Amino acid sequence: MKTILVTGGAGFIGSHLCERLLKSSKVKRVICVDNLEASYPVKYKKENLALLKSKKFRFYKTDIRDLNGLKKIFKKEKPNYVVHLAAKTDTRSSVTKPYEHQSVNVLGTLNLLELSKDNVKKFIFISSSSVYGNSAKPPFKESDMYNAPLAPYGATKIAGEVLAHTYHFNYGLPVVCLRLFNAYGPRIRPQLVLYRWVENILHGSPIELSGKGTRKRDFTNVSDIVNAIVLSLDKGTEYDVLNIGNSKPNSLKELLKIIEDAIGKEAKVVSRPSSKASVEVTYADVNNARKVLGWRPKVSMKKGVSEFVTWYRKNRLNN
Repeated sequence: MKTILVTGGAGFIGSHLCERLLKSSKVKRVICVDNLEASYPVKYKKENLALLKSKKFRFYKTDIRDLNGLKKIFKKEKPNYVVHLAAKTDTRSSVTKPYEHQSVNVLGTLNLLELSKDNVKKFIFISSSSVYGNSAKPPFKESDMYNAPLAPYGATKIAGEVLAHTYHFNYGLPVVCLRLFNAYGPRIRPQLVLYRWVENILHGSPIELSGKGTRKRDFTNVSDIVNAIVLSLDKGTEYDVLNIGNSKPNSLKELLKIIEDAIGKEAKVVSRPSSKASVEVTYADVNNARKVLGWRPKVSMKKGVSEFVTWYRKNRLNN
């Protein structure tokens, strides 16, 4: 029976993961560590936590930079699996606030690895397609050069992967690093483009389209991501780095058309310059995830966006 510690468990992907784990007969206990930081509205995190009521669930309001606080949790709960999702994830703000991203994403990861090195059976590190920058040739392969991220956020994710490898090498800690590509779905952070566009269109407000709308993103549904994480708990070698993406990139213009069709309403569009830290394309080669995990994406963009619009109308439109 697994006792699984999930960092960032009150957030978007984390709450979906905790929900899935709590339904599993193979899971004895789910430990959620989250500092309820306000970049994802606290009221929404509390709503997420309210969905996780179970005798198998325990929440700790703790910052992953607090080593002593984490030590107490590890000592009391004795997790034998760790899924490390907690991070500062905004690419643009990482350019203007690099120290905050470095302290959370690097120091926090180091703390968790240090506490996991002796008794944890598997450490799942959630990385990002941001590690590739514009240096890799689409579709991105894990073996591609990835030492030219465009923002400090991507650099911190490279650092996390490398740190995880050193703990695997020195202590034999089994590690799977999952490079997620543009996660979306119900409960996504309100700052992200899908949420903002759906919100603005439904309220009759204009949306901002960066550049010419030609930049492409490999949008990956949260249910597919959770499937990959769950498979990683039992599958993989001693150290794996795997792309997790839909492997079917859409341009921003294509995304907008899918959203308009799902809502049944055209958007009022205002153009703005693209951020310098925005990559031209994200596109995952997922062959290794298929081979190692037996994983493949199942949710089409059309279906995923339609599900998100339905969720938004029910949970946010009149709230």
